[in-house]
Amino acid sequence: MKKILPVKNAFKPLAFIFMAILISACSKDIVFPTSEVVPAATAVLKIDQNKSENYEIKLSVENLATPDRLKPSRKNYVVWMVTKKHGTINIGNLRVNRKNKAELETVTPYEPIKVFITAEDGDEVVLPSTQVVMDSGKFKV
Repeated sequence: MKKILPVKNAFKPLAFIFMAILISACSKDIVFPTSEVVPAATAVLKIDQNKSENYEIKLSVENLATPDRLKPSRKNYVVWMVTKKHGTINIGNLRVNRKNKAELETVTPYEPIKVFITAEDGDEVVLPSTQVVMDSGKFKV
C-alpha cells in the first residue's frame, strides 16, 4: 500500500523553489567582458530595483591593479553610469585594497543602461577621461 503524504508537506518544497525564483528574478547580474587595459581584472555588476523603484547598484572588482600601475599612471578609478534619460553620471570612486579588490555600492533613481570605469587624475571629476579601464557594454535591467 502506498503512503500518501499530507498535502501541506508537499507544498513546502514548492513554496521554497517559487520564492527562490522570485528573489533571483528581481536582480540583474552583469559580468564585464575582459579588459584590454587590465586583463586580469574581473568585474560583476549587480542591479536590483527596490520598493521605491530606485536602482541599487553593487559593483565588485577583483584582480584590479592600482591606478598608479597603469600607463599612463593615474591617481584614481571612477565609476560612471550611462542612463536612459539623464546621460552619463559619476557614481563614485573605486578604491583598490591590498588584495587588489574594489567594491562600490550606491542607489540611484535613474535607470542604468551601461556602467564603465575610467582612470582619472582627480577624485571629483564631472566628465570621464578617455582612459576607459573596464566597460559593461549596454544592458537592459
